[in-house]
Amino acid sequence: MRVPIYPHITARLLGGLLGPWDSTYRMRVWNREVEEGLKRGGGGIIYVFWHNRLLPLITYYRRAYISRFPGDGVDVLVSRSKAGELMSRVLHRYHFGTVRGSSSRGGREAMLEMARRLRGGRDVAIIPDGPRGPRYVAKMGAVALARVSAVPILPVGVSARPAVRFNSWDRFMLPIPFARVGILFGEPFYVSKGDDLEEARLRLEKDLMEVTRRVDEKLGVRIDY
Repeated sequence: MRVPIYPHITARLLGGLLGPWDSTYRMRVWNREVEEGLKRGGGGIIYVFWHNRLLPLITYYRRAYISRFPGDGVDVLVSRSKAGELMSRVLHRYHFGTVRGSSSRGGREAMLEMARRLRGGRDVAIIPDGPRGPRYVAKMGAVALARVSAVPILPVGVSARPAVRFNSWDRFMLPIPFARVGILFGEPFYVSKGDDLEEARLRLEKDLMEVTRRVDEKLGVRIDY
């Protein structure tokens, strides 16, 4: 996807487009009780989902998360690039918080801030194949954060049909008006201090691919991975 020169202007335009479109989406959520059980337990959640599935997830956050868990919120890890600035501005329009940093720039400081926010009662979200891929290959950040914070990782399968697929490294998904949006929560898991991080990373990648495949199948989205 081409990076806009003026992220603040593009974010306003995109936000103005997504608002009316979002109101037309038909949303279905599976395994909602998994998230509710974690929220009742307290202590925060580390949500993980793939980079190209961000926009359908905004629909869930606006329509379901905010109303079901009033006073709570989700802070998303976003890179310090220009594309990250655009993503951050769009997320802020829809009441997400953000923490800026990535594996290549500001990653350590960002992880410390994410851990601090979890201790403060916030939930966080990490896009494990962001900001530049490879697509559907998880990096180490989410499992490292889970180990130091003792907070569960919750894989989230996200899909939409019909949707425009961008000619970008991740084939970014943009649901068109009146699309069906699907959210499927997987099984949460913890990363203990003695666990091998590479094994945990592989589990995250496998589990996230599985819930993504399942929600794509439920919506009849063509599997291209």
